[in-house]
Amino acid sequence: MGRHFEGLDDPEHMTVVRLSVLLAGCAVIARIVFWVYTRRVWEDALITCLHSENFAKGLGMTHFHPGEAPLHGFTSPLSVLIPLMADLVRAGLGIPFLKLVSIPAGALTVWYLMALSIHPKVRIPAPLAVALMGYAAFEHQQILFGMAGMETQVATLILVMSVYYVAAWRPGIVGVLLGFCMLARPDFCFWTAIVGLYALWREPRKLPEMVGLALLVYLPWIVFTTWYYGSPLPHTIVAKMLCEAPWYTTLDPWTWGAFKRFTGITLCEQVIIALSPTFAGHGSGLVRFYFGGAESPLANVLFVFGLFGVAASFRAPRTLLAPALGALVYTLYYVYVVPMMGSWYRATFSVFLLITCVYGLSQAARCLPARPWRNAILWAVSLAYMCLFCGVLPLTFYTEKQIQRDIEGQVRMKAALYLHDRLQPGDTVGCEPLGYMSYYSGGEVFDWPGLASRRVTNFSEHASPAERGLEGMLHALQPAYIFLREMERVQLKDPAWLKEHYTEVQEFRVNPEAAQQIRWIDRNIDTWFHLYRQKDKTAIPPSAP
Repeated sequence: MGRHFEGLDDPEHMTVVRLSVLLAGCAVIARIVFWVYTRRVWEDALITCLHSENFAKGLGMTHFHPGEAPLHGFTSPLSVLIPLMADLVRAGLGIPFLKLVSIPAGALTVWYLMALSIHPKVRIPAPLAVALMGYAAFEHQQILFGMAGMETQVATLILVMSVYYVAAWRPGIVGVLLGFCMLARPDFCFWTAIVGLYALWREPRKLPEMVGLALLVYLPWIVFTTWYYGSPLPHTIVAKMLCEAPWYTTLDPWTWGAFKRFTGITLCEQVIIALSPTFAGHGSGLVRFYFGGAESPLANVLFVFGLFGVAASFRAPRTLLAPALGALVYTLYYVYVVPMMGSWYRATFSVFLLITCVYGLSQAARCLPARPWRNAILWAVSLAYMCLFCGVLPLTFYTEKQIQRDIEGQVRMKAALYLHDRLQPGDTVGCEPLGYMSYYSGGEVFDWPGLASRRVTNFSEHASPAERGLEGMLHALQPAYIFLREMERVQLKDPAWLKEHYTEVQEFRVNPEAAQQIRWIDRNIDTWFHLYRQKDKTAIPPSAP
C-alpha cells in the first residue's frame, strides 16, 4: 500500500495516516449507528430501487405502467445497478445492499482524502488534512443520503478517488474512474471533460488510453439504454427540463443589480452553505446551525479560501489544477444552470469544493508565524471545525429517526399501503411525490413532473406555461385517485373542479403530539395529505392541454 499511495511510508506523515485510520473507523461506526437507529429511507431511493426490483420480478427495469415500454426513470445508473445485484438474489434487498456498500465507501472516502493530502506534490498540513477527513466522516449529509438508500456516498468516493489519481497522475486508473464517474451521475461529464483537457495539457499521448478505458466502462451502458429505452438520456432530465423555469426568466426587472442579488443569494444560501453544519433531512430547505440568518459566515470564509486555492493551483507543480477548475465549474453550474439543487448533489459537491478550500487555506497559512505557532493555530482551527459537525450529530440522528417513524411511516407509507389494498386494475394515482406512493402502492402513478411517466411529460410538452403544473396535469390525465398535500390543496386555482368530480376518502396527517416533538417540522411539507377518489370517471369532461 505504501507503494500505491505516495508518501504513506514517510515518517513525516505518520500522524495523518494514523488519524485517517481512526477517522475511517469512526465513519463506519457513525454510518452503522445511523442505519440501525434511524432506519431512514429517502424518498428518491425508493424511486430508483423500484426499477431494480421490477426488473428482478420480470416487469422490466421501469416503474409500473401496464402496456408501456420501459421508461428510464432514474438519473444515476449506479443507483440502480448496485441494488440490482442484491435484488436479483431476492427482490427487496436492493436498498439494504446499497446502504451496506455505503459503509466501506465512507471509510474509503476518508482514506483517499488522506492519500491526497500527503501526496508529495500536494502536502496539505496535517491539521487541515484531518479537518478534510473529519468533514467526510462526520458531516450529517455525508452520512444521511448513503445510509438512506441513495448512491451519494459511492458517487463521492468515485469522485475523490479520481481526484487523487489525477493528482498522482496515473492515467490508466483515471480513465477507468472517469467511466465510473459517468455511471455515478450524468453531470460528472463536466469533471470528465476537465480531466480530459488537463491530460491534453500534461501528457497528450495518454489521452487516447484514458478515453478508451473510460468508454470501456461507460459505453456498454450507453448501448444498453439506447437499445432498452430508446435513448441514453434519462427521462428524469427531460421531465425536470420541462417543468423548471431557468433562473434568468425569474428576474424582474432584468438588471445588473438583480443579477448580483441572485448570484449572491444562490451561492451563499444554497450552494456553498454545506461547508458549515446544516440539516437537510426534512427535504425542504436547510437548517443552519450555530449561525443566524440565511447564510453561514464560516462557509463564506471557506469559499474565499477556495477561490484562493483556485488561483494557487495555477502555480507549479499544478497538481491540483484539475480539481480546482472542477470546483469552480461546478459552483457556476449549480448557481446558473441547475434551477433547484438537491441536497444529495450538494453533499458530493461540498467534498469536492472543500478540497480546494483546504488547499487554499494551506497556502495562505504559510503567511502565519513560525511553524510551532502555525501548527498550533491550524490544529485549533481543525479540531474546532470537526467539533462543529460532531456536536450536532446526536440531534440530527434523533430527528431523522422521528421523521422516518412519525412522518414517512405514518403519512406517506401509510397512504400508499392504504391504496395498495384498494386499487383496481386500471386505477391510477396522481400526485407530486413518487417514491413512497409508487413503491408501496404497487399502482400506476402520474407523478409531477413525470419522473417516471411518459403521459405526464407528454402533457408538459403540449401544455402552455400557465397550464403546466400539478393541477394542470391532474385536470388533463384525470387519475382515479388524487393525493394532495394540504398546501397543494389550498393553492388550487380551481378547487370547485376537485370538489365536483372527486370525493375525499381519507386524510393522512402526522400525529399532533409527535409533531410537537420534531424539530424544524415547519421545513417538512409531507406532514399532511388528502386522498381523493374519483366520483364518476365518465362524468369528467375531457381536458386537453
